[in-house]
Amino acid sequence: MKKSLLFSILFCAVSGFVFAQSEAQHYDTHPKFPHHATAEERQMIPYLSQQAHLRDAQTPTAPITAVSEFQPMGGVMIAYPLGIPVALVRELSEITQVKVIVSSASDSLQAKSYFNSNQVNMSNLQFWLINHDSYWVRDYGPWFIIDGHDSVNVIDFVYNRPQRPNDDAALEYVVDYMGVNRYEMPMVHTGGNYMVDGYGTAASTMLVLQENPSETEASLSAMAMNYLGVNNYMYLPDPLGEYIAHIDCWGKFLDVDKVLIGQVPQSDPRYASYEAVAQTFAESITPWGNHYQVYRVQANPNSYHATPYTNSLILNDHVFVPVTGNSLDNAAISVYQQAMPGYTIVPIMESSYTPWLSTDALHCRTHELADLGMLYLKHYPLLGTKTLDDDLSISVKIKALSGENLISDSLLVYFRINQGDWSSAPLIPVSGDEYTFSFTSINTIFEIGDSIQYYIYAKDASGRCEKHPYIGAADPHVFVIDGVGIEDYEPLNVRIYPNPATDFVLIQGENLADVTVFDMTGRQIDQISLAGNSIEKISCHNWNNGIYFLQVRDNENRVNVQKVVIHR
Repeated sequence: MKKSLLFSILFCAVSGFVFAQSEAQHYDTHPKFPHHATAEERQMIPYLSQQAHLRDAQTPTAPITAVSEFQPMGGVMIAYPLGIPVALVRELSEITQVKVIVSSASDSLQAKSYFNSNQVNMSNLQFWLINHDSYWVRDYGPWFIIDGHDSVNVIDFVYNRPQRPNDDAALEYVVDYMGVNRYEMPMVHTGGNYMVDGYGTAASTMLVLQENPSETEASLSAMAMNYLGVNNYMYLPDPLGEYIAHIDCWGKFLDVDKVLIGQVPQSDPRYASYEAVAQTFAESITPWGNHYQVYRVQANPNSYHATPYTNSLILNDHVFVPVTGNSLDNAAISVYQQAMPGYTIVPIMESSYTPWLSTDALHCRTHELADLGMLYLKHYPLLGTKTLDDDLSISVKIKALSGENLISDSLLVYFRINQGDWSSAPLIPVSGDEYTFSFTSINTIFEIGDSIQYYIYAKDASGRCEKHPYIGAADPHVFVIDGVGIEDYEPLNVRIYPNPATDFVLIQGENLADVTVFDMTGRQIDQISLAGNSIEKISCHNWNNGIYFLQVRDNENRVNVQKVVIHR
């Protein structure tokens, strides 16, 4: 009896060990290389920089747009054996195509069996036979551009890990699988130290200067312009001060005018460095002409569990955020929800086999793949404060990279005033891929204090539909008339009569300063100073029949806009 019990205990222990071993074999639990550059690799960097200019010097056809992470994506690339939890693979497979790079046919069979047993959506998985040294696909993966021929292509850089030849060569096979062109940029770089906004701004840490010692900021910026279409390259100090100096360890573009920056406690010696880089963004002007909205998440690498919250993956309308069970996880998720309303925020718990680190998490181990047939919208929005006599027209560039026709009755501007109901109006073609719309063309007129929200919608015959901003109604563009937010607006108490009028109107109020008159198109036709009397008489003898809008202002700069009909 005792012998039988001992055998059972031994059998359970051994079978448990075998199960753990079989599970672990799907993960790269002991990577051949560290995430950071080895000492030998660092010594070879100057040689890489010297050899960089021996590459093919052909540049893409201008104009060039570097594709941002938050633009339309057709899939995501990961490596097997895994550096991410299978739960993340399962989540990704439900919303997009997952391209799994495997080094051998046997790895492919092993991966298929494992994913299938873990309820991964196998119909959305494709296996690419590409030999590789590590799962850090972010660092050696493709940088996408849209070239002057309206096609998506890839920019290759000199990978700053010279002892990893398979990783370095992987991109040649990726472009073959995707069927795109590859251009060789003679810049030593790495994907984790590169973020771009899709409007010509990119950012990296000073590491890119250190790894290209024969270059200057000016020459690197010129190279970025020629290959990536980047006209504003931000070289930033690394506040983390750790071994890797990648920007995705502490910062991330969430949109053209939104950036997420890590934050450490005031007691941390790096506190001033973090605040300085956050201030740099807060004081910088975005390509849209406004200041960056700077969001903060804790980035304390000294905590028991890592806080790698900026190391997330944006994939179309989803954001995958690495969490570790830290007490700060919920606060980080809340920041993403605040910064990116309308997106589905998905927390991803670390795997026991490949835990998240503060300098190496989900973003480092995945790589989004651009939608080669994306419906591309480029628009510089109306933002901030406008006056009634400003040009309130918008223009948008719409390109169907699929080659399919745009659906003309599905090119629209959706707008609403003061949180009212949404209305829509058609975009008007100008020439080529340019479309326009004027808010003064709609059958309404804005008043001082009005808050106008809008977004653009487009659809093509491939079935793709896109919005600008990407998430649409949940986070629209906003502008306010005359800089007075509707929630803070205290209207002036004014009465205007008779209405309809013939030759004059009476304006009744207190301390009146002036009245500005606009016609139905929003064009100013008159401005009249008032003497501050309780009742002022205004001649409208020279006005034609029709509808006019009278903006009355008092000596405290409060305003009131009323519609007046002239009928003789």
